[in-house]
Amino acid sequence: MEDNTIEGYAEGEEPLHFYHQRGEFRKYYDNDKMPLRDLAEGKNLPKRGLFRVLVSTKSNRAIFLGMVICMALVFVLSFLGGKSNEGTVGGMYCEMTAFSFQEQLLVSVEVRPSYLTKKHHKGDYEQKSFSASFQVTNSDGQVSEESGQDFLYDSAEGESRYIRASFGDYDAGKVACTLVLDGQSLRLSSSVIRK
Repeated sequence: MEDNTIEGYAEGEEPLHFYHQRGEFRKYYDNDKMPLRDLAEGKNLPKRGLFRVLVSTKSNRAIFLGMVICMALVFVLSFLGGKSNEGTVGGMYCEMTAFSFQEQLLVSVEVRPSYLTKKHHKGDYEQKSFSASFQVTNSDGQVSEESGQDFLYDSAEGESRYIRASFGDYDAGKVACTLVLDGQSLRLSSSVIRK
């Protein structure tokens, strides 16, 4: 037997050769199989790139738009929601901080005219009388100490004034303060910062 003989054919016969062009069979597809032919020829390949995929179909666009709206809503609510330790009552901006230092709990409430009040105000500021009541809750959520005091805001220049209180730090977890001014009330709360 010779080295270059092709097995599977009888002696004297020539092997079969198939002559075809690649993808030639696709021209015999019917019109209903047109998408298959286009896919095989690479005419309608899937879109590439993250943004193109997100907006390629109607349903993808709807999902993408829903995600964008949800993220925008989260950012707006976190920005406008405010914090529990600050607020405005009777045109006065109030911000409370509470921290523990050398086994003492020190609470401070900053009181000043709000930005809008300062913007439209001319002349001296009138005196305002606050009533402040503090509640200290421990780590179990039980009220451990309470205190109350009256405060008179009397700054002609609109500077910040402070309402301060101190308590014994017996496992204090949170401090709440209710401020009353001209029949309006504001409740502030803050976690205790350990120093």
